[in-house]
Amino acid sequence: MGPDAARYLLAGRGVPVAKPFHLRWLLPAICGDVVKRWWIVWWGSWPLLFVGMLLFAQGNHLSTVEAFAAAVALVALPGVLGPQVVRPVGVDLPAMALTVIAAGLFEQGYWIPALIVVGVASMIKETAPIWMALWVWNPVVLGMLIIPLTTALLIKPQMDEVTRQPHLKFVHDHPVKSALAAHMGKWRNAQLWVEPWGGMVVAVGNLNLRLMVTLLLAHAQTLVATDTVRLVQTAAGPVVAIAAVQALPVQWVWIVPLVCVMWWRKPEMV
Repeated sequence: MGPDAARYLLAGRGVPVAKPFHLRWLLPAICGDVVKRWWIVWWGSWPLLFVGMLLFAQGNHLSTVEAFAAAVALVALPGVLGPQVVRPVGVDLPAMALTVIAAGLFEQGYWIPALIVVGVASMIKETAPIWMALWVWNPVVLGMLIIPLTTALLIKPQMDEVTRQPHLKFVHDHPVKSALAAHMGKWRNAQLWVEPWGGMVVAVGNLNLRLMVTLLLAHAQTLVATDTVRLVQTAAGPVVAIAAVQALPVQWVWIVPLVCVMWWRKPEMV
């Protein structure tokens, strides 16, 4: 397991952890340091993500065939699966699954349940309301940031034994500098930034303001984090999936999930 997973297991034992991990208290509180519980959450997140994407896609006026294609393509993204070091002890997939469910409910007109669900997701990963607000293109959702802001006031971060390691402490203390160093020489690497999208690259033929802003902010995360594909795809995946299937005639939408599922070589997942 990677350092992020180690921090979540520490939090599960009640040990204070460094920022921003101290804001992500819900799953450590539920699963503790019992890996079997984390596996249950991880496996359970996949059907939630799939169903949530169906709801979200249909709320965006996609047909049943298009919605199914978008859902299959989304769950096939390598960044959604993530690298081995975040399986099963991680927050990206569970938070994304709940946020997509919330977005689907919101688009179907169930605002109150949607806000409750994204509020829960924000206790798993603090940025959930930001991505949902972009996906549904409605600033009302940003009000749910009150939950991580309240958490920040009530739970103070502390330097933990994992973050105290020299390399990780440098990343913690200098996020921008460490991120730029990690990505140096990679900014024009299509195998890193483009190839993991698979069939969803056809979304460039259906650009809109929501898609462009979401992609811009999703990629902006890499200016303060050393990870790439996992951050970008869990943040922008749903709107890219919708744009991709809308870019093609309905009889050709099967190309999008097919090319996403059939990786021609192992893509970047981190």
